[in-house]
Order: sequence, then structure tokens, then C-alpha cells
Amino acid sequence: MPKAEDPHVIMERSVDELLEALDGLMTARKAIGRRATKLKRQLASGKSLVDIVASEEQPLIVQVLRESNANLVSAFSRFQRIEAQLLYREGMSMERIGRMFGLSRQRVADLVRT
Repeated sequence: MPKAEDPHVIMERSVDELLEALDGLMTARKAIGRRATKLKRQLASGKSLVDIVASEEQPLIVQVLRESNANLVSAFSRFQRIEAQLLYREGMSMERIGRMFGLSRQRVADLVRT
């Protein structure tokens, strides 16, 4: 029978994934900032948005935002679920977890069960 993984190791891995997603978001934010500044200059010069976007290098700002946001949401969801599960296993009530997380007890129950 396989040995259950240490809950602290599971939580550490989840924290690492969250930090990695945040690092990716910061990298994306820098790239988006540069491109947004360029976009504003081009618009101010009278260039049409159609021309700007058609000539913009890939991925577009919206694509970078979508991908970095999806990565962060995914990492956050895993982190929240694991934290709720481990707190519950250590004896914290679903009501208390819900108050701490700003969630209903039912939502915490869903997190704990998955």
C-alpha cells in the first residue's frame, strides 16, 4: 500500500506553483506595460486601432493577459483547495475556514471534498 504524501510537502508544492504563477504574471505585466505604452503612442499619433493591432507582434496583449490570468486562477484554485483540505484535516471547522477565506460553508465543503 502506497504511503500517503506528507501534507506539508503538498502545501509547499502548492505555494511554489502559486509563486511561479505570480512570477509569470509579473513578467507578463512588464511586457504588457511596454506594449500598452507603445499602443497609446500610436493611438495618439492618429494611427487606427485596426492598423495597430494588425501589425502588432504576437502574442497580442489580450492573449498574454488571458494566458497569465488563466495560470494564476488555476494555481490559486489549487492552493485554496489544498489549504482548505489541510486546515479541515487539522481540525478547523468548515465555518471557520469559510469566515477566514470569505466563503460560504457550502463552498468550503465543496473544496474539502474535491
